[in-house]
Amino acid sequence: MLTIYTPATGFPDLEIKIAYGLARVGIEAGYDFSLIPDKGFYRIEFQASDLDKLNSTFLHILSVLLSSDKFFDLGVKARYKNKYPVHEKIIKKLDQKISSKNFTNLFDLKIVSNLNIKKDYFCGHEDIEKFGGSGLILLSSFHAGKPYERNKRFSTFNQSLCALCGYLAVLGLYSFGFQIQMGKEKNRKYVIVLPMPQQKMTHIDLKLLLSLQKTLHNFWLSDIQPLRTFPIGLLSKVPSLSDIINDMQLTFQLYLLSKDNRGDTIVEESATVEALPFSKFIASSSYNSATIDKLLGSYKNQPKISSLIEITNALEHKDKEALLKFARLYVQETSTNNFTNLLYPETTRYFLKEVAMIKEDIMKNKAVRSIAKTLGYFVWNRDYQNYSFVDGLRNAKTSKDVRQIFEKLVREAKLRYDQERTKEKGTPPHLPHPEDIEEINRLMQSDQDSFEQVITTLYLLAFSFESYKTIRIEDEK
Repeated sequence: MLTIYTPATGFPDLEIKIAYGLARVGIEAGYDFSLIPDKGFYRIEFQASDLDKLNSTFLHILSVLLSSDKFFDLGVKARYKNKYPVHEKIIKKLDQKISSKNFTNLFDLKIVSNLNIKKDYFCGHEDIEKFGGSGLILLSSFHAGKPYERNKRFSTFNQSLCALCGYLAVLGLYSFGFQIQMGKEKNRKYVIVLPMPQQKMTHIDLKLLLSLQKTLHNFWLSDIQPLRTFPIGLLSKVPSLSDIINDMQLTFQLYLLSKDNRGDTIVEESATVEALPFSKFIASSSYNSATIDKLLGSYKNQPKISSLIEITNALEHKDKEALLKFARLYVQETSTNNFTNLLYPETTRYFLKEVAMIKEDIMKNKAVRSIAKTLGYFVWNRDYQNYSFVDGLRNAKTSKDVRQIFEKLVREAKLRYDQERTKEKGTPPHLPHPEDIEEINRLMQSDQDSFEQVITTLYLLAFSFESYKTIRIEDEK
């Protein structure tokens, strides 16, 4: 077994890009290997006695892939673009260095000491010329980008990055990263999503991730969408990525990029996001990804920002209050004048079980579902729509508050029942049995946790298609 190491530059996105670049070369060369995260760097362990094929494979990829200038648009001004695409002279120079030292020596484990950050190559490859003649640029590490506010620019010096590491970083970015265009024309921005492994990835895992890499530019993301809501949006559009995240325990590094008035690429925002809560949600049911898809908008429609923020908070932090806010906002923001859109039953069950952690006996309780059905009638029925019952229930603090809400609910339901039963195609509400109300009161009085769980269950079921079941009343004969 042979092991090579990324150069421990101190830039997390540069490290993973170089690691991914080496992985791409290893895949193309046909090696069996694993990529393993370490403290501040990555190591790639090859099941081989020599790595000679890495040299020729890397040079071949350079000549057929990175010779195109389309890989050097990000953060590179037009007048400098001719410095980066690979040509014969660059290949010859790199061939000489790689052949004389090979990848095993170039990427061995280094002990950094007495590094002069302003003079030395911080990747450790002093005898290889700088990447593009300048060194570290935004394309290789987003931490090298131009500050969003000019007065935050404390120094203009540029760190030295060699051409070998620079091209590996570009290869890694475009092989395993996701580039998402948001907005259009003057409002065009880009989000770069870098999957960050937290555990060992085999070459098979990396092939799967490589197969999912794509540039998403269908304007399905608005430029006003907050960065923290991007992971769930991405996973809803690429659901197969969720299975990989669940298996490989990936996190996301996100970078929001745009152009300023001078045409310079600036980094507006960056974030590290734990992707697992979102991937579990998306992977559990296709209805969940369909739910998020309704919120993302398009080039014609604005995204439902409030709903996206609340569902992000609910999933990421298991926040019950955010979950209840989301249910109400989702119904309001996705409904039309002619149709009340409710939560899918499968999605509601996920929220109850995985986010709100509701007990199974409460979720399946007949009395709870009976009351929820009546509450839901005043959510989905346009003629009698009245959110005061569910809102009052959400704000209830005691069992007495709940009993008062139930009394008003039953009176209103009986009134609408009498009105609708006389119509030829009437849709009367479900009338809960007195025993159902007694059972609910008993559950809520047992302890505070049960009280809150009953409230949460009733509220979510009321905003779900679970409550959308009409009852036909036949005339007595």
